[in-house]
Amino acid sequence: MDIQPALENEAQLLCALAMKAKAHWGYAKEALEAWRSDLTVSANDIRAKPTYVATVDREIVGFYSLEPSRQSWKLDNLWVLPQYMNQGIGRVLLDHALEAAVRGGAAEVTVDADPNAASFYIQCGAVRRGEVAAPIPEHPTRVRPQLAFNCRAT
Repeated sequence: MDIQPALENEAQLLCALAMKAKAHWGYAKEALEAWRSDLTVSANDIRAKPTYVATVDREIVGFYSLEPSRQSWKLDNLWVLPQYMNQGIGRVLLDHALEAAVRGGAAEVTVDADPNAASFYIQCGAVRRGEVAAPIPEHPTRVRPQLAFNCRAT
């Protein structure tokens, strides 16, 4: 597996990858469509934010993007194609993202996590800071965990 900066012409591919990864969790088509704009990555996003792709045999199998700020950066995206999940790719991408944030001066990296991904982030060292109500028709009590990595401790 290789990790390299995303190219602007890969934006549409990254959008499709994010949608496939989100759909893996069994969400209804209506919910997925409602999230489409949130899962959209544009060429401008790739230009403006640190965005990296993971490739296996030159196929993009995952990516992440960061939203820099002064000391608290946000992990904006971290997605892995379903057929490549549970193979360590997400962990390698996350480690790469945290290292990039530290090099950029971040003291912490926050994650507004999908509930299905919370245990992954916590196993990787994130702490839960809170939660945000995020109901969907089939799960009216659904919440999104708000997590953070202390970059000074990594």
